[in-house]
Amino acid sequence: MMKPVVKVFDVGAISLSYEIPFEKASLLDLVPYHQLQVNSVPLTVHAERLAGQVAESLKEAMVKPNPDRPPVEAYTAFCLREIDQPVAEWVHTHKNEIAALLTEENGPDTLAHKQIDETLSHALTYTRADYTIIDWDAALVIDTSGYVEDVTYILELANLQLEEFRILTTVSTGSSRSLRRPGAPHLDLAFAVPVGHAPGLHPPHAHGHHEESEEVSNITKFVGDWYLARIYLSCKHRFHLGHWEASVDQKLHELDRLYSLVHQEASERRMLVLELIVVALFLFEVASTLFLRH
Repeated sequence: MMKPVVKVFDVGAISLSYEIPFEKASLLDLVPYHQLQVNSVPLTVHAERLAGQVAESLKEAMVKPNPDRPPVEAYTAFCLREIDQPVAEWVHTHKNEIAALLTEENGPDTLAHKQIDETLSHALTYTRADYTIIDWDAALVIDTSGYVEDVTYILELANLQLEEFRILTTVSTGSSRSLRRPGAPHLDLAFAVPVGHAPGLHPPHAHGHHEESEEVSNITKFVGDWYLARIYLSCKHRFHLGHWEASVDQKLHELDRLYSLVHQEASERRMLVLELIVVALFLFEVASTLFLRH
């Protein structure tokens, strides 16, 4: 039975997961789960519908909700609790099938040895009962003790960071372009849609972008378990989160610089207008004095 789980994060993101139990004789039998259908409808369609319903139910708690919600991004975690060999031996024996499963290939013999090695390059283990292999859009999580929830949650947080950094990059780029257009001094650059924040608290200029970036960066700082921290660091490397974060920081610094220039230009225009008004009043006073004398 398919079990949907919804999580709402205060950085303004919704995470949907579907837990689907399976019993298969071969890893290759799991390849279709990448593109799973429920009642002849792709699971991604069900996820889009559920995401829309959740977002609609949370609308009153949102601050300036983003009308252009990005489409659902899927990540598949295959979790195994029972295998017929010691875990490390089983992984070594089935490495070709594991690589084919994670890369969504039906034939493991078609993959080059370098591709197999690359797919399995982000592998971690803590005890003899567990093993985790992280790839770009799928992961294999093995724990014969039966507990995989901590690892899958770290995978979820890392994917959340990736999507949030993508959105921040897009929004900050759009704000930079807007600042270069005429009328830019009147822009409101507070774009945040954090759920649960007090309505009406709109950060000035680019500060809202910086707050969002810091919140996204900090969502994993509570991880105190060393093994889970290693899982996250492996996800960070696999998903290139460091590059995305650096890109966001660069764009935010550029946005701050542009805002400062626009703000300075607007201040200079206001000062010029004030000076013209003072000159006009002075000339009017002089003209009035001359007129009264005559």
